[in-house]
Amino acid sequence: MTGKSFLGAVVTGLVLFIFGFLFWAINPLPYQAWNEVDDVAAAQQAAAKIFPEDGMYFLPGRGNDPEAMKLLETGPSVFLTIDHSPSAGADPAALGMGLLHNVFSAILLVFVLGRVAGLVPRISRAMIIGVVAAVVINGSEIIWWQQPFSWVVHQMIYYVIYFGLGAAVLHYFLGEPEGEVESA
Repeated sequence: MTGKSFLGAVVTGLVLFIFGFLFWAINPLPYQAWNEVDDVAAAQQAAAKIFPEDGMYFLPGRGNDPEAMKLLETGPSVFLTIDHSPSAGADPAALGMGLLHNVFSAILLVFVLGRVAGLVPRISRAMIIGVVAAVVINGSEIIWWQQPFSWVVHQMIYYVIYFGLGAAVLHYFLGEPEGEVESA
């Protein structure tokens, strides 16, 4: 990576960070998809009591017995992430991690968009794109949405394999790219 491309990645990371702030912190539209409860304090206390550990819960979940799984038929189902630690709305550490996440994402894009892209075989390129997508999307879930790292890692692995597998199948139908020697 050259100094110019690194500087470009840092500037891109800053631009993306500012865009993210404007989209998520200033713009009220994404949050119209959320529902609210009437008594936030009571809901928070009940959640703390019912879900004693930090992490993700799905009710009824895969670990439940068959009888409990029948409850899916009647509903409701719950997919919940809970974090018992206190947090601030604009935590400087989270903001710093968010900025670093954007810069790292931009550095990955340098490799996808830069000269390296043409030198990497098609299937490997697709897997690199999967890594970029996983880091951009799932990395932000750890920083901003308190998703447990262990859950997010499985999602990242899924997306990298997803892109690679998709490219391998498509490669069969698309054949060799013109002017490029493919070595998967």
